[in-house]
Amino acid sequence: MKIQPFTAGPYGTCCYIVYSYNGAGCVIIDAPFPADKILSFIEANKLSPEAVCLTHAHYDHIFGLAEIRKRYAKLPIYLGEEDFPFIEDGYSGTIGLLQKSDPFFLSRYALPLIDEMPQDFIPYSDSTGLFSVIKTPGHTMGSVSLYSESENVVFTGDTLFHGSVGRTDLGGDYNTLLSSLKRLSSLSADTLVLPGHGTMTDIGTEKAVNPYL
Repeated sequence: MKIQPFTAGPYGTCCYIVYSYNGAGCVIIDAPFPADKILSFIEANKLSPEAVCLTHAHYDHIFGLAEIRKRYAKLPIYLGEEDFPFIEDGYSGTIGLLQKSDPFFLSRYALPLIDEMPQDFIPYSDSTGLFSVIKTPGHTMGSVSLYSESENVVFTGDTLFHGSVGRTDLGGDYNTLLSSLKRLSSLSADTLVLPGHGTMTDIGTEKAVNPYL
């Protein structure tokens, strides 16, 4: 498995393109805005996106979907069903969060236009191998982490950062987050953690230095 990280948007949101050494299939994990560098990398390396997998539905992780869907009209988009309220009714939940936390962001970036969403965020298997979906609610109630046991890596979105965790006042719950962190802490100590913001780390380091674990 090869992983190409990108950082985009005013909050330094991470996106990861996961692809294999031998095949052209790839998966996009989270979709910050702007997505131009993400799309340029895919095209330059002649990759074929098979899905966009969203760790959660906060606006800084989904606003690049419009650009991606414009380029790949039939590309599936997977999201934890508990986060559907953020995107239903014309993204009313997302708009509400923007108005509460960052009206400037809302004035600058158009909401993504999505034709359809699956009923649940599902595990998938392609040329990159199998991912397990670990439900890790708390930052949002539909937050998930993507875990590859064979590659010993977990994409945690905004559930777990290096030395910190995601906030819980934008559609989440603190006690639920603590339970999710306990679930992640059961992974092997050398599991690489690729978060939704900030630098990569590993489970062992976080158990040693992160006060929330």
